[in-house]
Amino acid sequence: MKYQAVGSFKSSYQFKAYLERMQIDLSFDDELDANCYLGQSYRLHKGFTIGNRFAVLPMEGWDGTTDGRPGPDMIRRWRRFGMSGAKLVWGGEAVAVSHDGRANPNQLLINDKNASSIAELRRELIYSHKDLYIGLQLTHSGRFARPYNKPEPIILYRHPVLDKKFNLDSESALL
Repeated sequence: MKYQAVGSFKSSYQFKAYLERMQIDLSFDDELDANCYLGQSYRLHKGFTIGNRFAVLPMEGWDGTTDGRPGPDMIRRWRRFGMSGAKLVWGGEAVAVSHDGRANPNQLLINDKNASSIAELRRELIYSHKDLYIGLQLTHSGRFARPYNKPEPIILYRHPVLDKKFNLDSESALL
């Protein structure tokens, strides 16, 4: 059985029709009630309150520049994160802490040279928000690093199961 991607539906009515055709019993409201549980504020800590409970979680859009700065598609995506109304944006993007730890050649990279670009990305996000809480996921891809679009693993330690599974037998992968 082949399933249709949820993101392909343009309305709740299309999704409901699909569920009926597939004989899937799943009910939901056609419109989101602003007073629903997810729409309520949340007191996080030290008196800081997040405006609602909707969240944007980290992803790797792979659409930055080769020097690790945000590209136009990433900037547009972050602007839309801000327009979404979600008040918890936990990363929005997985950000590499070093060039050799990038998962792909276009992953966002945090360093002194790119700090102002990442700050601009944040400004796009918060343009029309208050009660917004932002986090940043910092990452190093380790065994899965591909900074030049080919596997270039770099690991801290040998692991017999993982080394075998991912065919890492060279000492050159050790950090």
